[in-house]
Amino acid sequence: MDGDWERLGRTVQAARKAKGLTQTQLVELIGVTRATLVKIEAGKQFSKITDTHRALEEALGWQAGSIELILGGGEPAPQGTPAGEPVAPASLAEALPLRVRQALGAGSLIDATVIDLPSEGSTESEAQIVIVVKGKPAASAESMRQAIEAWEKVERKLRAMDTDPQDDTGPTSA
Repeated sequence: MDGDWERLGRTVQAARKAKGLTQTQLVELIGVTRATLVKIEAGKQFSKITDTHRALEEALGWQAGSIELILGGGEPAPQGTPAGEPVAPASLAEALPLRVRQALGAGSLIDATVIDLPSEGSTESEAQIVIVVKGKPAASAESMRQAIEAWEKVERKLRAMDTDPQDDTGPTSA
């Protein structure tokens, strides 16, 4: 199963400590071996979410489904949080996949833009695309100039796209 298992391990460990529980006390609460908890807190990847993970949610005072939220970059939902209420990551950077965080950290910023996505049958924006254009770390001045020109063409095509959800033909020619 995909997800940030190391982040899950850190979050479980921090929540356990915040509740003043030792590993031994927590494993007694959920009925597993200490070795299992050690693996979880160390960030071992599992092929699926197990009954142990569900027991951890309950013991740590999290709502069911919090494991998935954490694996996806969010925060656990405390028990009593209304269903469907979003629980935001501690920071935007934590919510982004590692490969995106690495790409954002390298090279020079060329441009950034936000494009509204109106919902079907409406002109109101229900979502947005956020685009960050970065140059490679060792890019020359000439390659940066070319990248800017290429980005300007791509941006025009993106903005000219028909937002009809039935049309999946891609950008129109500019």
